[in-house]
Amino acid sequence: MLQPWLQEMQKHLSQIAETFGNSAPEERSQLRTEFQKIHQHTHSLLEGWAVLEEQVASILKQHPELAEEEEEISGEFFLDSQVVRTFRQGQGYYQLKMFGEARPYFHEVVEKEPEFLLGRLYLGLSDFQQENLEEARRQFQLVTQTSEIPRFNAFAHHMLGCIHVRQEEDELAIRQFTRALNLDEERGDTWFNLGACHYRLGYYHEAIPIFFHALRVDEEDWEAMYYLSCCYEKLGHDDSVSYWRMATYQKTRHPVVVESIARHFEERGEPRQAIPWYRKLINADPKNVRAYHGLSWNLWVLGQRERAMAYLKKGLTLEAGNRDLLFTYVWYLLQIGDSDQVKKVWSGLPTSLLEDPLWLILRSRLSVHSGDFDGAEAIARQVIETRDTVARSLGYYQLGRVLLEKRDPEKAGIAFQNARELSPKWEEPIFFEGLCHLLKGRREESRQCWEGILPKADAIGR
Repeated sequence: MLQPWLQEMQKHLSQIAETFGNSAPEERSQLRTEFQKIHQHTHSLLEGWAVLEEQVASILKQHPELAEEEEEISGEFFLDSQVVRTFRQGQGYYQLKMFGEARPYFHEVVEKEPEFLLGRLYLGLSDFQQENLEEARRQFQLVTQTSEIPRFNAFAHHMLGCIHVRQEEDELAIRQFTRALNLDEERGDTWFNLGACHYRLGYYHEAIPIFFHALRVDEEDWEAMYYLSCCYEKLGHDDSVSYWRMATYQKTRHPVVVESIARHFEERGEPRQAIPWYRKLINADPKNVRAYHGLSWNLWVLGQRERAMAYLKKGLTLEAGNRDLLFTYVWYLLQIGDSDQVKKVWSGLPTSLLEDPLWLILRSRLSVHSGDFDGAEAIARQVIETRDTVARSLGYYQLGRVLLEKRDPEKAGIAFQNARELSPKWEEPIFFEGLCHLLKGRREESRQCWEGILPKADAIGR
């Protein structure tokens, strides 16, 4: 009976935490009242719970045979009744995710009963949840040094690994997770975290069997399935990517999974397959601007420009300042030749945004549309001087396009070649480099550029 109420209160508190910061003044007042009521109810419940625990402890002292022998933590009831009461109060606050309120109770428990390791674990968890990582580390290390219970030891090593993850120390985290698994190999969360560390470090081959171990422990672990798909994606195994992403989707309709499937088809150049998944994402998360952006882009690729523009504008109504949406909007306008509208949008953008390399590329393209080829070339060369490899590649590509407009295919070809060297998988520079060779009468060089991309074009046409 109590568990559903606790779950409902946790859900309500999470909603208050998510909405309070961005709510209107009158809504804040209502949320504050709701929070205070929950707080009062919680305190009353914990007081009543503590009285019951004290009564249970008293009865057990009189009649110890009432306790079940196999209950591992029954020994806690033979602690001082006040310590039991304090511990249960801390547990109550912790279960409601009120970690700041829970910590003083666990600290009091540990001060009075330093060998009560369950209390010390809860104290470390409370510190961890509040980002007091060094104090949490100290508590978990004490458990590893003093506990003779393998399960407690394994959990303490697991949490030490989680602290290293928070501090972006994946190599050190791997050591702690490995120690935890040596003590308890049935910890699915530990297997998953170990795999995630290997993934973040780029050890994709090593991560794959670890995620399979996580699935052996918990076959419902959709996050392990999702990471398997990511590992196979990094290794270029497209069939395995599709299999595990679909398997993940069958386990959970989580928007993150839906978006990853949509992006997978998009990156493979399959807009017709990507579009229905972006639609699913919009249905699952109607305020996800990335969903409108992705749907718009893939419709644009298919030549459905009016619908693409409509979905993009829908995204902008949800998040008017979104840089990616604004960038695509201006790019669309340039593609359809609406320079006047581009200038209107441009005038409302912050200076800091306009100095971004991607926006400089758009400025260069706008200069081309306006007939200012020298200005367009200067801006493209400015992008080339940046440190970011992708931006430099785009800068060389745009420079090549400007030089073609200036009827200088020789220098344009060199620019496209530089773009290709910086982004080997990008095909457009290869196409235009081949075009430059053709314009200069070098048919063999042109053929060599195009022979690697023409078969893909043929496959799309079938």
